[in-house]
Amino acid sequence: MPTPSFAQGSPLIVAHRGYSAKAPENTVAAFELAWSHDTGGCELDVRLTGDDQLVVIHDADTKRTGGTRLEVAKVPLAELREIDAGSWKAPEYAGERLPTLAEALATLPEQAGKRFFIEIKSGVEILPVICAELAPWQQRAQQLVVIAFDKKVTAEVKRALPWLTVLQLSSARDKLRRSIQVEDLITEACAAGLDGLNLSRDFDWTAAMVEQIHAAGLTASVWTVNDPEEAVKLARIGLDAITTDDPVLIRQALEAAGESSLKSR
Repeated sequence: MPTPSFAQGSPLIVAHRGYSAKAPENTVAAFELAWSHDTGGCELDVRLTGDDQLVVIHDADTKRTGGTRLEVAKVPLAELREIDAGSWKAPEYAGERLPTLAEALATLPEQAGKRFFIEIKSGVEILPVICAELAPWQQRAQQLVVIAFDKKVTAEVKRALPWLTVLQLSSARDKLRRSIQVEDLITEACAAGLDGLNLSRDFDWTAAMVEQIHAAGLTASVWTVNDPEEAVKLARIGLDAITTDDPVLIRQALEAAGESSLKSR
């Protein structure tokens, strides 16, 4: 079985919520800034609005990035779009709006190797809407990756759209602060027919752990890494993708360390 991977020779660098170190997260500006710096991938968060539309935002409400507290799941898209989602980051981004999923995906260059990682933040109620939205993308399937913490969501997306790459997200501990075992995640991902694991940097990452994931036919990705030295160490153990707020900083660190030739697969 060939070792799974997103990129030949080096880990794919994924801009967390777009180039969020420089631009307001989860906005068209953040995604376009990342693509303009030749980032390999962008990650976004998507939620279902009160009128069953798909909006790109991380939090369950708009307070942190919009100033006004509106609960996304209870408010229609049109009202959410009235919020200034950019001023909190910097004055030059005043007036930036919360994008729909379609608007965010429209920024994706039609270029091999460029990928959007779509994190589903809502529960199973979002599935009919998001599966309908993604279905027309089958011809560009290699450019989309769906990720989620909810195991019912990942399993159902993979069942509904088997051509999509679907990864299981996980922190190193559950809500009761108990350690989560990689072996269990591997077993569950394989049983659901998923394509990989996207795990927190808080796991005890080792080359043996990455090899264990790869041996199961799964990709191994990590989030969110903003320290250049840590990124180099993680690249050296064979990870397939590294998510970061600053894709330029991390890419420069890997290039300086000669990471383009680190993984001989």
